[in-house]
Amino acid sequence: MSFFRYLKDLFWTILCFIAIVLIIDLMLINSSALNKSVADILYMNILIFSVFFSFLIVGYVKWRNIYKDFKNALYNQEDIDRFLPNGEKLEQVLIREMIDFKNQEKLRETKELKEDLEEINDYMTKWVHEIKIPLSVCELIADKIEQEDDIYNISAELRQELERINFLANQVLYTSRASSYSEDFTVEEVNLGTLVKGVIKDSINLFISKKIEVEMGNLDFDVFTDRKWIFYVLNQIINNACKYVDINGKIEIYAEEDERSTRLFVKDNGMGIPNKDIERIFDRGFTGDNGRKTTKSTGMGLYICKKVANKLNFKIEVSSQVSQYTEFVITFYKIADYFNVTEM
Repeated sequence: MSFFRYLKDLFWTILCFIAIVLIIDLMLINSSALNKSVADILYMNILIFSVFFSFLIVGYVKWRNIYKDFKNALYNQEDIDRFLPNGEKLEQVLIREMIDFKNQEKLRETKELKEDLEEINDYMTKWVHEIKIPLSVCELIADKIEQEDDIYNISAELRQELERINFLANQVLYTSRASSYSEDFTVEEVNLGTLVKGVIKDSINLFISKKIEVEMGNLDFDVFTDRKWIFYVLNQIINNACKYVDINGKIEIYAEEDERSTRLFVKDNGMGIPNKDIERIFDRGFTGDNGRKTTKSTGMGLYICKKVANKLNFKIEVSSQVSQYTEFVITFYKIADYFNVTEM
């Protein structure tokens, strides 16, 4: 809040004033009609500059008083709203608008943080109830081990339930990461064939227990995305397909490519999704009739998938017909479209 800073802000005003005074002086000196001596002109200049300097001093005092409390509140991290300059000068208006913009930005950040915490709390509540089911099954299996000799079947049941617990534990891990997506993204080239094989291997016991046939077409395509998050998304979709197909069901997985995108298809011949549910399957906490009837579901998996897709700029679409099929399509855009760059 120094005087020199104030003068710097008024530099062009002072320069224009000096130029006007000099022009008047030259006119007085060169004018024969005005019989003015150099001493008179010098005296007049001293008087004019004295008055102008006095106005500068008064203006500086008023300027300092306007911003002094505001500056102190800003440096001391106090509530600055009470000290905002309320004048109509351009700089005062800009300061108020800037502070208002920052306040709105903080409100948005607070709201987003609150929503993220609500999502995590909501999911954790549902997850705690859901994980009790496989734990109870494991306890029953332990009791059966003491009573029966069919160790092979019991071992298969146990592996299936342990896999389910692992799946639920991974969901919690990804849900906790979901509160800071952008900080957790690493975009790289990912091969779809390798990705699909990894997801199937991760859920192999579920495929074996339900004798699900997997038909894989051409998957030799590379896409740009985050490896761990696309693994999570595809794992959710394939795991859901396994849950909702019957024994000896079938899942088809293949990919197609055109000049703008690569599309990954996951199609099952399961129970399908009713029309009244299909528009809501990506809503937070929505389970639908299938989720309530056939298996305990949190309704958070596909919701997180959709949020990740929006952040990573790929698209998830679904189509279905009851008692016939459900098909998910993941569209990955080519690198030029991924970064919204127009090719030359």
